[in-house]
Amino acid sequence: MAVVGLVLVVVGFGVLAFAVREVLRLRSEVDALGVRADEVAERLDALPPELSGTFGTGARHLITVELLNLFELAHRESALTRPLTALTPRLLRDVVHRRLIGRVRRSLADAGVRAEVRLHRAARRP
Repeated sequence: MAVVGLVLVVVGFGVLAFAVREVLRLRSEVDALGVRADEVAERLDALPPELSGTFGTGARHLITVELLNLFELAHRESALTRPLTALTPRLLRDVVHRRLIGRVRRSLADAGVRAEVRLHRAARRP
């Protein structure tokens, strides 16, 4: 019985190692595709698709906010976020953004402000 348990533990670690390797491979592939997409967008001098119809010379005004201490905010929320930061920073970033969007919506509504709060992804400019 102990041998079966040991075999299952070893197999489990093997599967875990394989899964981690695949996640890292996929993350690097996504990063490479992101770089290629950014290069093409820069060559075309294009805005991200979700912003191309919004920005321009129209009468609407937009307020933008860039979160500079995203991971610090996440670490204050829960002690479990530190390991997640190393393993899945994009997922953690998405969770923090969604929570903050909810807070901003509630805060604006409480102040009587009618606003549409949306999240847009933009490439960092040097």
